[in-house]
Amino acid sequence: MKINYKVQGAVWILLFTLLVLIPLIILFLGPIANGKPALVTLSTSLGFIGLAIVALQFALTARIKPLSEPFGTDLVYYFHRQISIAGFLMIFAHPILLFLSSSAYIGYLNIFRMPWQYKAGVLGIILFIIVVLTAEYRNQLKIPYWFWKFWHGIFATLAISFALIHIFLNGNFVNSPIKQIVWIIYAILWIGILIYTRILYPLYLINNPYKVVEVKSERGACHTLVLQPMKKGLIFHPGQFAWITVCKTPFSDSEHPFSIASSAEHPELIEMTIKQLGKFTLSVKDIKVDQPVYVDGPYGSFTSDRYPNAKGFIFIAGGIGITPIMSVLRTMADRGDKRPLMLLYANRDWETATFREEIEELKKRLNLELIYVLEEAPLNLYVESGFVTNAILNKYFTGQWKALDPEVFLCGPNPMMNAVEPLIKGIGVPEVKIHSEKFAL
Repeated sequence: MKINYKVQGAVWILLFTLLVLIPLIILFLGPIANGKPALVTLSTSLGFIGLAIVALQFALTARIKPLSEPFGTDLVYYFHRQISIAGFLMIFAHPILLFLSSSAYIGYLNIFRMPWQYKAGVLGIILFIIVVLTAEYRNQLKIPYWFWKFWHGIFATLAISFALIHIFLNGNFVNSPIKQIVWIIYAILWIGILIYTRILYPLYLINNPYKVVEVKSERGACHTLVLQPMKKGLIFHPGQFAWITVCKTPFSDSEHPFSIASSAEHPELIEMTIKQLGKFTLSVKDIKVDQPVYVDGPYGSFTSDRYPNAKGFIFIAGGIGITPIMSVLRTMADRGDKRPLMLLYANRDWETATFREEIEELKKRLNLELIYVLEEAPLNLYVESGFVTNAILNKYFTGQWKALDPEVFLCGPNPMMNAVEPLIKGIGVPEVKIHSEKFAL
């Protein structure tokens, strides 16, 4: 299974690279205007590559499952952010290099008098600047996520539209049928992805709704939504997550990602345990039974099912990071899986340890070693005090566990994960054996 994911990932990387480079390749096919300065050619080359990179971001964020499956959704979104900035810098370098090549280009900055082929290019760059700055500094600007997401998509769409208008009206580098065909195909693919993500897929979700059958209170200021499919149920691997939309339609931008906490062996009901951390999560307790919910999933590579030949698993959870691990434990119990398991569960105190009663019951059905790590540890309990440290990991990661060469799954708040992951490597676990799930997509 792991080899298949590697091959699938390599194919996607090669395809992405090819689609980025095709505009540059066709730039030098056919007739090219003679006498162009080197800076002008470099400027155009960077503009073409940058535009291809930015246009492909619509595919990266379209949640195309075969695309995200080999890498994990959090990694795809991280790559989207980094490569988008690179693409934008290439696009921004396009006019800068033109200005450096000749002062005559500076005259095109008068947006009111310039011809439309240049006006479209300037408008596109202005929109790209807005897209990047609002994405990077949304929190500092205190822009609500739903508002930003809506306008982020619109501004990005308009920016690419103006860039394509600039290319076709300018004409210097679409001066042969093959070049025109290539850019037309890119435009069709881009429009097709927009239609799929904004119209076709939301229609599919509307026709496959869920309904709330129960809202359960849990320890640690959490509530569990129990959802039942009204038509086709969701088939998922333990540890995966889904986006849900409550009280609105899938055409809105009011969706929220949560890990599935229930067993993959019982897809007739799915459970999502949600901690009260923000505006939407505070309202979960007030969701009514029979309320329709739209579920977009499953996503993510944080699942034990990717490692069927593993001899054992170590799970390290912090706070609400227990939810995907609960799905794995419940699924393994339902499957009668007796492989050795270790769970290090970190919390602020004993009372906020979500699922602790059920985990004790699951120990009876699993080969599970359970260690609690509490910041405020009561004296009458045998638990580890403080935080997950190198000393705690060395205490439990003994020779027996090292011999098993286990897969290690880490999930929790980002500060905890950033602190613990180097410690896991420090006790001798190879990086390829460490799997993490970041909530901050």
